[in-house]
Amino acid sequence: MKKITAYFFNEYKFSWQAVYFKMAMYLFVAFKAIYWLSYYSLFFGEHAIAFNKIKSIGVIKDLAFLLYNNSAINFGYVFIFGTLLFLGLSYFLKKVPFVFEFLIWFCVINIHNKIYPTLTGGDLLLNQLLFFNCFLAKSYKQQSTDQNPLSICFHNFGALAIIIQVCLVYFIAAVAKLYSNDWLTGSAIAHLGEIEHFNLFSGAIIKNESLNCCLNYIVLFYQLFFPFLIWLNKIKKQLLFIGVIMHVYIAFVTGLVGFGLIMIITYVFFWPFKKQNA
Repeated sequence: MKKITAYFFNEYKFSWQAVYFKMAMYLFVAFKAIYWLSYYSLFFGEHAIAFNKIKSIGVIKDLAFLLYNNSAINFGYVFIFGTLLFLGLSYFLKKVPFVFEFLIWFCVINIHNKIYPTLTGGDLLLNQLLFFNCFLAKSYKQQSTDQNPLSICFHNFGALAIIIQVCLVYFIAAVAKLYSNDWLTGSAIAHLGEIEHFNLFSGAIIKNESLNCCLNYIVLFYQLFFPFLIWLNKIKKQLLFIGVIMHVYIAFVTGLVGFGLIMIITYVFFWPFKKQNA
């Protein structure tokens, strides 16, 4: 019990990683906001891609569906520009904890619920990461007399939650693949390359059957054993490099750009930064 208490209350863990994580995450969300503005009529216009069936599901839950339940065409601008505004405020006003981070999460949740048919696993993961981001501190006082134990606890909880979330994503995905005949026989990667609707290159760029089979099992075993092997310092960097290559392929070959990039961003919490003041 003492070790657990010391872990959460003694000092900020992963402080330097959290700095880079916030920067990368905010850039990612800003680009998504620009993307939503570029295709505003498709997502939020009179003939938007999403079909709305306005219905109350409870006072608290309705807060996540304010945009969904509003028929005003221009109401989406409030949440998109609100997201951009709160991103800026969160980044520059570092002495204000939690508030702007929570509002970013709140805006993105509402936008995602409005455009639900377009969401991918990356968007759902982004929802979780933005929530855990609310707990991460933005400045870190290194002198023990100036430290706020509650802030330290919240920060360490948020960092640990992100790490566990990534490990669960990989492990659950791998377990699901074990029930797929395509993944077990080594043909899944080749079949994914044939789905031209999402494939940015209109077909598989790797034609060799043996190579596709090899990549198939590399992905399967990588996801299955990542939660365990990532703690071995001798292979940590090599493991992360393999993951970056895998997610770049997912982003720019299979076409799941958001998912590929968001997973790479989370790697910052696993990278062995040297201890330094944030």
